[in-house]
Amino acid sequence: MQYFLPNFGPGPFILALIISGALGLAAYMIVFRTRLFDHLINNPLVAPYIVVPNTLLALILAFMASSVWQNTSSAAAALQNEATALSRLEVIESTSPALSAELKSQLSAYTNLVQKVEWGSDYNAIRNSKVDQTLSDLYARSWEIDAGACSVRDAGSRCTTKAMAAEILTEIKQLESARELRLSIGSKSNFGYGRNWAIIYLLTLVSNITLGAVHRANRRTAITAIALWCISTTLVFSMISLHIHPYKGFGALRPALIQPS
Repeated sequence: MQYFLPNFGPGPFILALIISGALGLAAYMIVFRTRLFDHLINNPLVAPYIVVPNTLLALILAFMASSVWQNTSSAAAALQNEATALSRLEVIESTSPALSAELKSQLSAYTNLVQKVEWGSDYNAIRNSKVDQTLSDLYARSWEIDAGACSVRDAGSRCTTKAMAAEILTEIKQLESARELRLSIGSKSNFGYGRNWAIIYLLTLVSNITLGAVHRANRRTAITAIALWCISTTLVFSMISLHIHPYKGFGALRPALIQPS
């Protein structure tokens, strides 16, 4: 749901509720509307059997949660590194008249494209070719600056020192690295976890069927068990979904630190 409605905060919870309810209903229909489990009325499964699929599901959900919960911290670190690199480049640019005209327009173009396009309209899910070109131009110009740098900067000189040229290259590399991490995290919102969710949903269906099969002799007890399990899976799915895409939904990370110069 976040793919189609990225700004709709309750979307992950609603989707989790719909899917959990549908899986519970499907399990009920399989157990009670077919004859596959009729033999369990007189010869029921032992209750501890429920633990097997539920434990497997819990393990997979734990691995999934551990993976996606790192997205928020990684995205925040990437934002901080990107903002720091831009800030340092702006400081270098502002302290050197020779660099002001060279770097200011490209840095301004980069921050505007990131805020309005990559982060703004694409939620960091799509790489923007204009940002790629801006970074390439920055790289090309930084190498030109390095080639023409002076060894000693005299008073009133407009030349750039070797140390300043090296710092420019370092900060551009950090900027590019932070952007790559940001896009890597954002690109997963395009169904990047689709296979993981498919396995989780199939195993959830199996665990619901197991609950119904164990209580095959008593329809009302089975309905209660499946309903409670659906509520539990809804909460767990929601918790994971709320953290899986740090650029969408509740508490979405905003590019406040990346400001146009």
